[in-house]
Amino acid sequence: MRLKKCMTKLLLLLAAAWCLTGCSASKDSLEEIQIKELGNHLEQWQQELPQDTEFGGIGANEIRGLKVQKKGETVFAVSYEPREGKETFDYWDISVPYHSLVSVNTEELYNLLGTAALMVWGEADGISIEEAGIKDSDTSVFLAYCKQSQGEKGGAEPTGAQSILIGNTDGKGSYYAALEGSSKVGLVNQILMDEILNVEPYEYILKIPTLISVDTVKKVQIFTGEESHVMEQDEEGWKMDGEKVSQKDYQSLYGALLDVMLTGELDENVKAEKEREPFLTLQFIRKQEDISDVEVKYYSYDEEHMSVSVNGQENFLVEKDAVFTLKERIETGI
Repeated sequence: MRLKKCMTKLLLLLAAAWCLTGCSASKDSLEEIQIKELGNHLEQWQQELPQDTEFGGIGANEIRGLKVQKKGETVFAVSYEPREGKETFDYWDISVPYHSLVSVNTEELYNLLGTAALMVWGEADGISIEEAGIKDSDTSVFLAYCKQSQGEKGGAEPTGAQSILIGNTDGKGSYYAALEGSSKVGLVNQILMDEILNVEPYEYILKIPTLISVDTVKKVQIFTGEESHVMEQDEEGWKMDGEKVSQKDYQSLYGALLDVMLTGELDENVKAEKEREPFLTLQFIRKQEDISDVEVKYYSYDEEHMSVSVNGQENFLVEKDAVFTLKERIETGI
């Protein structure tokens, strides 16, 4: 009898301790994440669209793709890519260097596209492709565009393109340039072209690891060390670890998952350890099978920062305190 009472007391103490540490999700409620590679149309546009051989002005709102190649290396590539599961403002896609895994700051991007649109070609006096340093140039700017009449919105698909080959400077504030397929050499403003050639990709993204509409997600799987938690929505409502919660509380916590701000780019020269345990892992499982799931992992980095990986691509730093605060909120379910 005494043994039975002791066992009952022990079980009650264990149950109380479990509740104090937070209820973890059962393994049965977890799903395997499905990550799909996101493609883009820039290569196809470059190969298939009719290419200009005579210079003509392009409006910033007409541009649907921009690729910058410098000394043979693509340093920046952005294109307008409507995708399932995204809002229209989030259709712009930076494939280089961010593998289509960031959200674009469209205001800043349109400033850059405006710079490209401002390029006015001048006449180069009788200089040849060879003399201008264009023949063997491996520096270029590719633009895909959808021509539109004034007041017209324009379509998502581009209708034409131009590849601008960049040569030497003329010593008077311009670059020699030519459209691919043409032997005519022109001049483009050096200041404007340098702004494009020396583009800083980090300036053109929203400073968050990922942006995922709650309406496209059926389940969020969260791993904090040894514990796992599940947020899910279905026909029965909103749940956290199997317990029903209000839509307001669910969406408040969901918003917090996306609210860790980027503080800078990861130093390319800092090599990550091959075997590391993430401090916090978030897995966003989509409602539609044809939309890629998203996995966000936070790793220890230094005293003030953590690095963040999105679908295996580790490019940015965040404040360590922000991730600690998020983990505490997840564990309390607030």
